[in-house]
Amino acid sequence: MRMLAERLAPAPVETAGAVGWSADALEAQAFAYLAVRTLKGLPLTYPTTTGVPRPLTGGIVARP
Repeated sequence: MRMLAERLAPAPVETAGAVGWSADALEAQAFAYLAVRTLKGLPLTYPTTTGVPRPLTGGIVARP
């Protein structure tokens, strides 16, 4: 947190709990969000954020 605050100054750096989010559930919620976007065929990454050539989905879902 200290290193983030140093690198991002003057932007504030807060913990998930400090802004009212459940730190224990945050990772699970993020993966659920990505899973839903993948199931709907929606992009997860964009040229302006990651440099990919076009908006890309999370791949394919292999079902048994």
